[in-house]
Formats: sequence, C-alpha cells, structure tokens
Amino acid sequence: MRVITLIALLLVLFMGVAYGVFCATGEEPVDMKGQVVGVCYPDSQNVTNNTESVLVQGTMADNNQTMNISVKISEETIIMENSAGQSSNSSFENIQPGQAVEIRFTGPLLQSYPPQTTASQITILK
Repeated sequence: MRVITLIALLLVLFMGVAYGVFCATGEEPVDMKGQVVGVCYPDSQNVTNNTESVLVQGTMADNNQTMNISVKISEETIIMENSAGQSSNSSFENIQPGQAVEIRFTGPLLQSYPPQTTASQITILK
C-alpha cells in the first residue's frame, strides 16, 4: 500500500513540475498576424483623440478570418521588434504602414466598425 501511495505522490509531483515548466517557458499565443495599414498619432488639441493606435489588416488566430482591426496602444503595451530571430525592445515611433506585425490583445474586441481592441504586445516583424 505504501508503494502505491509513493508512486501516486511521485506522479502528481512530476505532473506539477512539468506543468510549471510549461507555464514558465510557454509563450502566449498570438491573437492576430497582419500588416499595418495606418498609424494614428494622438492629437493634443483634441480630447477625444488622445491615444496612439494602429489599423491592422490581418488574420485572427482563433478563426482564420481576415479583417481590419483598430488596435489601441496603452501605457502597458509592450512593443518588440523581431529581426532574424532576435527580439529587441521597440517603440510606437518605429511602427510604419506596410510592416508585418503580430499582436496579442488585452480585453474585449469591441463590435464597432472597424472592431477595436487594446494590445498587450505588438511584435514588428522584419
């Protein structure tokens, strides 16, 4: 009986370690891959347009549907640049129309035209 209990305990411990390693090294999946169509800069004179955003045309990962989405950039948004497999920090000023990007969303996708959301991470692909 002790051997069975010990084996069960070791199996549970092994599964916990494997899950922890997977969570620590696994990367969050990309929500959208696409191309930047336009860049919207904040307007200090207009209170309603005080955020940075990009219009992206691309494919949603969950349903392979191609669409345009307006993606807001917040203070928490991480912008990266990936060139030849090397990732480095970047900024909003480096996002240009025509660039390929991968986006991870945070929060809901608002059902407007075009749909709107906020990015948790944008990776510029070189």
